[in-house]
Amino acid sequence: MAGEKQTKRLCERDGFPLVKINGRWECVAEYLDRCVGGERIDNVIQRDGTFYYIFESGHELPLLCFCCGKPLVLKNTRQDHGRRLESMSVGLVSLKDGSEMLQFRLELSKKGIGSSGIAVPISVQSAARMRHPPGCPHTTSVQERSTGHSKRRRRRRRP
Repeated sequence: MAGEKQTKRLCERDGFPLVKINGRWECVAEYLDRCVGGERIDNVIQRDGTFYYIFESGHELPLLCFCCGKPLVLKNTRQDHGRRLESMSVGLVSLKDGSEMLQFRLELSKKGIGSSGIAVPISVQSAARMRHPPGCPHTTSVQERSTGHSKRRRRRRRP
Protein backbone atom coordinates (compact mmCIF):
# COMPACT_ATOMS: atom_id res chain seq x y z
CA MET A 1 0.00 0.00 0.00
CA ALA A 2 2.85 2.34 0.68
CA GLY A 3 4.30 1.86 -2.80
CA GLU A 4 1.20 2.76 -4.82
CA LYS A 5 0.17 6.39 -4.98
CA GLN A 6 -3.59 6.66 -4.78
CA THR A 7 -4.72 9.09 -7.45
CA LYS A 8 -7.31 11.63 -6.45
CA ARG A 9 -7.83 12.74 -10.02
CA LEU A 10 -10.71 11.16 -11.87
CA CYS A 11 -11.86 11.45 -15.46
CA GLU A 12 -14.78 13.87 -15.73
CA ARG A 13 -16.45 11.76 -18.46
CA ASP A 14 -16.49 8.33 -16.83
CA GLY A 15 -14.98 8.48 -13.34
CA PHE A 16 -11.93 6.31 -14.05
CA PRO A 17 -8.63 7.30 -12.44
CA LEU A 18 -6.27 9.60 -14.31
CA VAL A 19 -2.63 8.57 -14.69
CA LYS A 20 0.32 10.66 -15.82
CA ILE A 21 1.69 9.30 -19.10
CA ASN A 22 4.48 11.11 -20.92
CA GLY A 23 3.89 14.19 -18.79
CA ARG A 24 0.13 14.36 -19.51
CA TRP A 25 -2.84 13.27 -17.39
CA GLU A 26 -4.77 10.53 -19.22
CA CYS A 27 -7.91 8.57 -18.33
CA VAL A 28 -6.56 5.08 -17.73
CA ALA A 29 -9.56 3.38 -19.36
CA GLU A 30 -9.59 5.61 -22.45
CA TYR A 31 -5.82 5.20 -22.91
CA LEU A 32 -5.91 1.38 -22.66
CA ASP A 33 -9.02 1.19 -24.84
CA ARG A 34 -7.26 3.13 -27.63
CA CYS A 35 -4.32 0.73 -27.65
CA VAL A 36 -5.66 -2.69 -26.64
CA GLY A 37 -9.46 -2.45 -26.29
CA GLY A 38 -11.15 -5.55 -27.68
CA GLU A 39 -7.83 -7.24 -28.42
CA ARG A 40 -6.93 -10.83 -27.60
CA ILE A 41 -4.16 -11.72 -25.18
CA ASP A 42 -1.77 -13.75 -27.33
CA ASN A 43 0.72 -14.56 -24.61
CA VAL A 44 1.64 -14.00 -20.99
CA ILE A 45 5.36 -13.66 -20.37
CA GLN A 46 7.56 -12.93 -17.39
CA ARG A 47 10.45 -10.50 -17.74
CA ASP A 48 12.62 -9.30 -14.83
CA GLY A 49 10.08 -10.56 -12.28
CA THR A 50 7.08 -8.86 -13.92
CA PHE A 51 4.36 -10.65 -15.86
CA TYR A 52 3.11 -8.97 -19.05
CA TYR A 53 0.00 -9.50 -21.14
CA ILE A 54 1.12 -9.54 -24.78
CA PHE A 55 -1.80 -8.38 -26.92
CA GLU A 56 -2.32 -9.28 -30.59
CA SER A 57 -1.13 -5.82 -31.66
CA GLY A 58 2.19 -6.32 -29.86
CA HIS A 59 1.43 -4.09 -26.88
CA GLU A 60 2.94 -5.36 -23.62
CA LEU A 61 0.97 -4.49 -20.46
CA PRO A 62 2.77 -5.10 -17.14
CA LEU A 63 0.62 -6.66 -14.44
CA LEU A 64 1.13 -4.60 -11.29
CA CYS A 65 -0.75 -4.87 -7.99
CA PHE A 66 -3.50 -2.25 -7.64
CA CYS A 67 -2.70 -1.51 -3.99
CA CYS A 68 1.11 -1.52 -3.86
CA GLY A 69 2.25 -1.21 -7.49
CA LYS A 70 4.57 -4.22 -7.24
CA PRO A 71 4.53 -7.02 -9.85
CA LEU A 72 1.61 -9.43 -9.45
CA VAL A 73 2.45 -13.03 -8.58
CA LEU A 74 0.60 -15.27 -11.00
CA LYS A 75 0.19 -19.01 -10.55
CA ASN A 76 -1.76 -19.89 -13.67
CA THR A 77 -0.99 -17.68 -16.65
CA ARG A 78 -2.76 -20.02 -19.08
CA GLN A 79 -6.20 -18.95 -17.81
CA ASP A 80 -5.80 -15.50 -19.39
CA HIS A 81 -4.26 -16.54 -22.72
CA GLY A 82 -6.79 -16.20 -25.58
CA ARG A 83 -9.19 -13.94 -23.68
CA ARG A 84 -10.09 -10.48 -24.99
CA LEU A 85 -10.09 -7.19 -23.14
CA GLU A 86 -13.83 -6.50 -23.23
CA SER A 87 -14.04 -3.59 -20.82
CA MET A 88 -12.67 -2.04 -17.66
CA SER A 89 -14.26 -1.26 -14.32
CA VAL A 90 -13.47 0.57 -11.13
CA GLY A 91 -14.81 0.17 -7.62
CA LEU A 92 -14.09 0.89 -4.00
CA VAL A 93 -12.62 -2.07 -2.07
CA SER A 94 -11.76 -2.54 1.61
CA LEU A 95 -8.17 -3.48 2.39
CA LYS A 96 -6.95 -5.70 5.25
CA ASP A 97 -6.02 -2.65 7.33
CA GLY A 98 -9.62 -1.36 7.12
CA SER A 99 -8.88 1.44 4.67
CA GLU A 100 -10.66 1.75 1.35
CA MET A 101 -9.08 2.15 -2.04
CA LEU A 102 -10.21 2.55 -5.62
CA GLN A 103 -9.57 -0.68 -7.55
CA PHE A 104 -9.11 -0.60 -11.34
CA ARG A 105 -9.94 -3.87 -13.15
CA LEU A 106 -9.53 -5.31 -16.63
CA GLU A 107 -12.66 -7.22 -17.64
CA LEU A 108 -11.61 -10.17 -19.79
CA SER A 109 -13.89 -12.28 -22.00
CA LYS A 110 -14.98 -15.88 -21.57
CA LYS A 111 -12.43 -18.37 -22.79
CA GLY A 112 -14.85 -20.91 -24.19
CA ILE A 113 -18.14 -22.68 -23.69
CA GLY A 114 -18.88 -23.16 -20.02
CA SER A 115 -16.32 -20.62 -18.85
CA SER A 116 -16.98 -17.20 -17.46
CA GLY A 117 -15.31 -13.84 -17.89
CA ILE A 118 -12.80 -12.70 -15.31
CA ALA A 119 -11.81 -9.41 -13.72
CA VAL A 120 -8.10 -8.72 -13.18
CA PRO A 121 -7.33 -5.90 -10.74
CA ILE A 122 -4.20 -3.98 -11.75
CA SER A 123 -2.49 -0.71 -10.93
CA VAL A 124 -3.27 2.31 -13.09
CA GLN A 125 0.53 2.63 -13.37
CA SER A 126 0.43 -0.47 -15.59
CA ALA A 127 -0.94 1.78 -18.34
CA ALA A 128 1.88 4.29 -17.86
CA ARG A 129 4.45 1.48 -18.12
CA MET A 130 2.86 -0.28 -21.11
CA ARG A 131 5.26 -1.01 -23.97
CA HIS A 132 3.98 0.00 -27.39
CA PRO A 133 4.92 -1.71 -30.66
CA PRO A 134 6.65 0.31 -33.38
CA GLY A 135 4.16 2.50 -35.22
CA CYS A 136 1.65 2.81 -32.38
CA PRO A 137 0.21 6.34 -32.67
CA HIS A 138 -0.27 6.58 -28.89
CA THR A 139 3.40 6.40 -27.96
CA THR A 140 4.30 10.03 -28.66
CA SER A 141 7.37 10.94 -26.71
CA VAL A 142 7.67 14.02 -24.53
CA GLN A 143 10.30 15.44 -26.91
CA GLU A 144 8.02 15.12 -29.95
CA ARG A 145 5.15 16.83 -28.14
CA SER A 146 7.27 19.70 -26.85
CA THR A 147 8.85 20.47 -30.22
CA GLY A 148 5.71 19.85 -32.23
CA HIS A 149 7.42 17.49 -34.67
CA SER A 150 8.97 14.06 -34.69
CA LYS A 151 12.60 13.23 -35.27
CA ARG A 152 13.70 13.75 -38.84
CA ARG A 153 16.33 11.87 -40.74
CA ARG A 154 19.40 13.79 -41.61
CA ARG A 155 20.24 13.88 -45.27
CA ARG A 156 23.75 13.37 -46.40
CA ARG A 157 25.21 16.19 -48.34
CA ARG A 158 26.60 15.22 -51.65
CA PRO A 159 29.78 16.93 -52.77
